[in-house]
Amino acid sequence: MPNSAPSSVTSLPRWLRAVLIGFAGVAGAAYLITLAAHISPHAGGADSSGYLNSARMLGHGKFLTPARTLPGHAATEFGEMTFQPLGFRIQPATGQIAPTYPIGFPLHLFAAARIAGWHNAAIVVNVVTVLVSGGLFWALARRLGLQPIWAGAGVALLWLCPLFLFSALQPMSDLLALAWSLAVLYCALRAKDHWAWALACGISLGLAVLVRPTNALLAVPVGVALGFHWRSYLAVGLGGLPGAAAFAFYNWRVYGSPVLTGYGDVSSAFSREFLSHNLAHFARWIPALLSPVIMLVLAAPFLPAARQRGYGMLAAWWVTLTGFYSFYYNSGETWWYLRFILPAFPALILGSLAVLATSAQAFRVRTRLGLVAVSGVLLFAAGWQIRQIQHLDVMTFEQGERNYPDAAHWAQKNLPANSAIFCLQVSGAFYYYSDFMMVRWDQVAAGQYAALHAALAEQQRPIYAALFPFETPEALDKIGGHWTKLTTIGQVTFWQRQP
Repeated sequence: MPNSAPSSVTSLPRWLRAVLIGFAGVAGAAYLITLAAHISPHAGGADSSGYLNSARMLGHGKFLTPARTLPGHAATEFGEMTFQPLGFRIQPATGQIAPTYPIGFPLHLFAAARIAGWHNAAIVVNVVTVLVSGGLFWALARRLGLQPIWAGAGVALLWLCPLFLFSALQPMSDLLALAWSLAVLYCALRAKDHWAWALACGISLGLAVLVRPTNALLAVPVGVALGFHWRSYLAVGLGGLPGAAAFAFYNWRVYGSPVLTGYGDVSSAFSREFLSHNLAHFARWIPALLSPVIMLVLAAPFLPAARQRGYGMLAAWWVTLTGFYSFYYNSGETWWYLRFILPAFPALILGSLAVLATSAQAFRVRTRLGLVAVSGVLLFAAGWQIRQIQHLDVMTFEQGERNYPDAAHWAQKNLPANSAIFCLQVSGAFYYYSDFMMVRWDQVAAGQYAALHAALAEQQRPIYAALFPFETPEALDKIGGHWTKLTTIGQVTFWQRQP
């Protein structure tokens, strides 16, 4: 077992332990400060604006809100989603819009906003979640018998993963999904010790599902951890009841069914035809994001530790979550779509660390030599990941997202209040930052543009467009008419349609 490896920090000289602990503390603080300075708090594209719009609605005590439609006309008259911003789902019968995304992350944002304000809500949630994720990873590693030096190396591998950073730098649920999954796994591993841990496991599982419904798959590794200890199942079920009730109530109230989410029917996005491509995509990008050191996990099943309940639980989580998303269309689109399986990355890291710790023990590595070896492996992995962070341009994310509020604020200041703004990419952000009526140029029904233009002219509404470069040519052509370019704010270009 890894816990008897002689590379324990406790066997080091006291002065060296103090130096290592001090260095880890300074490095961790510097990491969190740097992270906080680069987090995007902005409502941007569909995901970030969707979560922030949902959180603000909760702040106003609303699950649903009226769409900003043309007065005197039905919300779906010119096309079912004509007045539907990104991150929302319209209800044709009522003309109201509902958030697309689950309620878990918005609840965290709402709680943070009550303390730190809306502008800082995402920063507070993400920094705290990063810190908690590191603490839970450490606790899980120690529970599995890994010595502090290995647990600390694992936290560094997790924190320096470009995908982890990518998730930590924006208002999205991936980071929180990872944190709550770690809480579930740790509590499940301790559930047999005392019923309170099983209860905490159920509570964490309920919150994990509120954050991301597919976290219900955590039931598989929880089952592996609990075995046949039926009393623990009762406590887990009891702890999970409030989360399950909240999940069912919200879905029933907003989408009309306890089991229906804002994603709607996504069955067409899952198919066996995506399997081979997605697995090849995972095989390429996982070592790139976690460094080639992660390939050591392939030897983990041959370790004596693999027979432990804890490592069986981790293996079950990795296989279950990755297997599920291997059939999902979007999983193989680009590197950052591995965020769907990010909650299982700790399982890979812990398996690799178990191989390293067992190897050190098997070769009877002395304490100081073991420290040098661990440091060498960690420095290689850290250097690899830092190069990937630079190559993938992860740390400049906030600069790009700043386009959205800047464009919305310019429009609010310079355009008439009764304007109709045709847009797509900025629609969710403009809903968050402004009061304009927005028209989704990509969702106006075929043959309805003439009627829409007539209705806008009747109400004397000036027409503008706020467009990203990728949508500009098609949008202006589809909307029709003669356009004058007004200005460019970041990547967003503003156009005015001439009467």
